[in-house]
Amino acid sequence: MKERPILFSTQRVAALLSGQQTQTRRIMKSFAFSRGQDNHEGCYGFDVTSHHQQGFYALGMEDVNRHCPFGQPGDRLWVRETWRGPVVPPERLEEYARAPDTFRQARWCQYLADRGSAIAAETDRDAAGWQTAVHMPRWASRLHLQIDAVRVERLHDISEADVVAEGIGPGHHFLNQFFAEPGSAPSARTRYKQYWEKHYGPNSWNVNPWVWVIDFHILPAAA
Repeated sequence: MKERPILFSTQRVAALLSGQQTQTRRIMKSFAFSRGQDNHEGCYGFDVTSHHQQGFYALGMEDVNRHCPFGQPGDRLWVRETWRGPVVPPERLEEYARAPDTFRQARWCQYLADRGSAIAAETDRDAAGWQTAVHMPRWASRLHLQIDAVRVERLHDISEADVVAEGIGPGHHFLNQFFAEPGSAPSARTRYKQYWEKHYGPNSWNVNPWVWVIDFHILPAAA
């Protein structure tokens, strides 16, 4: 079993915490299966720029799946999110000064995704101490995922069931407020398209990239 970090936005962390998200898509990058370049014998690759597999021998998607950079079924991912810490109460500052490393634990951190809490309200985003997700160290992570399945597909192949597994529920689900325009009632797939373009930029949906599809479940805190 291996552990790797994975980035989630504040909205997606809210989906994880609610138990609504059990799947994520990440854009693939071109890569080679073995040493070598070009298309000569012994060189295998997946060229996502021109959207095809390349190599002397044809390769099935099973070969591609085994090269997922996020891991394989049974591996674990620790979530990086917007955070700050350690946040030490005044009565323990002397203890912190003596042994700061003992406070390097998730329970001494605060997380922007904890909506409804004054410390993590959206208006508090610019307050002192908030760190972007990419800078989160392993000790500060509070969410841990176990990979259940990995596959490769084009973005537009996402099904309605997969949209729900991505944390975008039907109807008036509370998470929809992050992905829909006020007063609109788009389909779940349209809401996912809006989310994708909000995250990756205009026309990123139309590119229809190859993506890693990762199914997972959240591990208990003590796991």
